[in-house]
Amino acid sequence: MIGIIGAGNMGMAIASGLRERFLVSDQDASKLKAIKNRKVSIARSNIDLARQSNVIILAVKPQDIEKVLKEIKPHVKEKLIISIAAGIKTSSIEKVLGKVTVIRVMPNMPAMVGKGISAISRGRFAGLSDFRTASRIFSNVGEVIEAKENMMDAITAVSGSGPAYYFLFTYLLQKAAEASGLKKDIAVKLARAAFIGAAEVVKSKALSMEELVKKVASKGGTTEAALKVFEEEKLEAIVKRAVKNATMRWKKRR
Repeated sequence: MIGIIGAGNMGMAIASGLRERFLVSDQDASKLKAIKNRKVSIARSNIDLARQSNVIILAVKPQDIEKVLKEIKPHVKEKLIISIAAGIKTSSIEKVLGKVTVIRVMPNMPAMVGKGISAISRGRFAGLSDFRTASRIFSNVGEVIEAKENMMDAITAVSGSGPAYYFLFTYLLQKAAEASGLKKDIAVKLARAAFIGAAEVVKSKALSMEELVKKVASKGGTTEAALKVFEEEKLEAIVKRAVKNATMRWKKRR
């Protein structure tokens, strides 16, 4: 039995990909009420869920995880604990629960539509079979990669936060289109289609991103003129600084 503590967007995204029996619990009764019609088995409490589950997925906010760990601690012996709480090290979970098998996973928002990518790292007591179990679960909602845990903060900044960067740039392109005189509905449609179509090209062509940029930007053309502005305004440096800032976010809080 798989148990998911946390009925938020990511917890439910993971649940949507499961092909086996699972339980869900959440301290927010309104979230549980909202999923009652999805044929989801709801546990009476986190403790009830921990007792019944062989695999426990912690899909709670980082600030709530210590409370949840202390609550389920008496019921996690010989069980696999999978945490998707951003910035929380496996060693921090082991410190509270003791000698337990812990896997840390960084999924991202596209998991909600089965197009996510999840980075997985093993805790001190987790073995290859535990990695395979976690990989099987998260491969249902997208790709899976194994990563060293000391890289997880950077992965969170790039992959976990990455969709927000995409949404922001799409929105900014839309606003720029409107400023150029296009009606909002047309600007939205063009901006979204440009990125969705470009993503499909990336999947279908065995070319690097640099090569793909050159495919669009003919010498002396409009795209080259736009790219020149990005270069002059040091867009690359801005992106690097943003990712670094996101990476350091959790380091500062620990």
